[in-house]
Amino acid sequence: MPFKRPAPLEASSSNLSSPSDSHLEDIEGPSKRSKISLPTKVLPDIKLYVIQAKLSSPRIAELFTLAEKHCQKLCNDIDEADVVVTAISMRRRLERHMSWEVATTKAVVTPEWTLPCDCEETDYGSTQSPVAYPSSSASAASGSPRQRKASHGKIPPLDLSAEIRVEVPSHLLPPRDPVPTNLERLTYTSRYACQRASPLLCPNQELALELDIIRRSRALEGEERSALSYARAISTVKAYPHRIKSVSQVQRLPHLGAKISGLVEEFLDKGQISEARDIMTSERFKTLTDFSSVYGIGPHTARRLFDLGLRTFDDLEVYYGVDPAEVDTELMELEHEENHPGWKGRKAAQQQDDFDESWIKIALGLRADLSKKIPRDEVDEISKVVMHELEIIEPGCVSTIVGGYRRGKPESNDADIVFTHSDGPKVKGLCKRLVRQLHKQGMVSHVMHLSSFHGHNPLRTTHWDSLEKALTVFTLPKSSSLYTGTRRRLDLIFADPNVYWCAVVGWSGSIMFQRDLRQWANDKCGIKFDSSGITRRYDSKPFYPGTEKEVFDLLGLEWVDPTWRNTDV
Repeated sequence: MPFKRPAPLEASSSNLSSPSDSHLEDIEGPSKRSKISLPTKVLPDIKLYVIQAKLSSPRIAELFTLAEKHCQKLCNDIDEADVVVTAISMRRRLERHMSWEVATTKAVVTPEWTLPCDCEETDYGSTQSPVAYPSSSASAASGSPRQRKASHGKIPPLDLSAEIRVEVPSHLLPPRDPVPTNLERLTYTSRYACQRASPLLCPNQELALELDIIRRSRALEGEERSALSYARAISTVKAYPHRIKSVSQVQRLPHLGAKISGLVEEFLDKGQISEARDIMTSERFKTLTDFSSVYGIGPHTARRLFDLGLRTFDDLEVYYGVDPAEVDTELMELEHEENHPGWKGRKAAQQQDDFDESWIKIALGLRADLSKKIPRDEVDEISKVVMHELEIIEPGCVSTIVGGYRRGKPESNDADIVFTHSDGPKVKGLCKRLVRQLHKQGMVSHVMHLSSFHGHNPLRTTHWDSLEKALTVFTLPKSSSLYTGTRRRLDLIFADPNVYWCAVVGWSGSIMFQRDLRQWANDKCGIKFDSSGITRRYDSKPFYPGTEKEVFDLLGLEWVDPTWRNTDV
């Protein structure tokens, strides 16, 4: 039933009363149906300030209308207010809008205190009007709710010191006891990397590194098929559990054809591969490697720049007109993100070669910091700081650090965090809100990519998933014990809770493991799998795994712990 607004009582000097008058009724806190006992007298000249966060536009308009109707003065300065109206129920969130010292000197109330209730629910008569009474002292902010409600003429302030605990469903939490990998049921002779156990360091690591030099050269030269062949061979070598002493040991292994077997034989004879050594001494290889290390410059652009005669980073800075001293002033303004060179936004390119020159200029200026590896303890600290800020804007989120960190690497090129909320559909857009919060706190300075969520598409052929994600430049706050001022690559991925574990699997890597996981799903199961979900191809039926292991179970695969998914070097 809609509210029935009583006619305002005409105020006069004879019927005015102070908040401490004993004949005023006690103000009872709102119940689930917003029952409110209102005072029988009107106090004019009450100064009201409305914190508009978490209030809808119609709600704000209604509050303003009622305040003006019932002799309450609206003010623009929170320090001048007697009463602060807010829907915020956590202290640390309130402190984003007013200091705690100020809050303890005001009556901090919910919107229900100023709204008239349903006439059928409250017996206050048609001559009453809604009004909020301020606390008489800062001590009103303390004491139990029962004690505060017993104080005549005083509004019981919100208990903002108590944290709101949002219960997280158990299926979104990692298992208490890690699921062990049954290595005996994994076979290094499988053609699919997702059926092999690949440790971080294998018995044939030196051979894998030599082959990887050739793979990188092929990729830089745009020879994708050849690069893929070497990547497959490396993944096979990484999974082989014995030291290779003769070519006969690898003749039956998958993806090791005659060409690569010959390279293996050369390595066994000489301890190195001559082609790899020649590549390493090549000026072209060194230059293309350096150029493609700049975020936004892919192999195609690197080759074009090399053909123009550029050879060093100094050449790039001159070519793009970069002044490294100006980078620190190029802070992102989210209110004008579409026009800011540090913000790629929703239209950001999915491939590095598609980035425009404005971003390349910024990436060049950030190169010195972004090229540094991130140790594990700093990745932990970044996650801790990010989740603290996320809890402020949306309590109840859970997260997993993914990428190379999760596979056990001692250092990472960037920090990758997948997070979700049990009420996923209601918090879409959370990734952008988190980026805004981190930027407001001075932690995020640039955004290289920002995308919104799209449903899982079983017909999509690209592997760039449809999750909400933000690829950012992040700096730890000065309050952190690990603060050095070094800027880091931070990728934030927000997944719907139904596909959270798909996102965790998809973003944990490594590249060849993920590639073969998708290939296996297609070849053996007739299923489309990527980080944004699992669907059956012939009827698009979705599947929602409740744990990370269930992803493997749905695909008919033996469980492989992340530390055994290191198919690259």
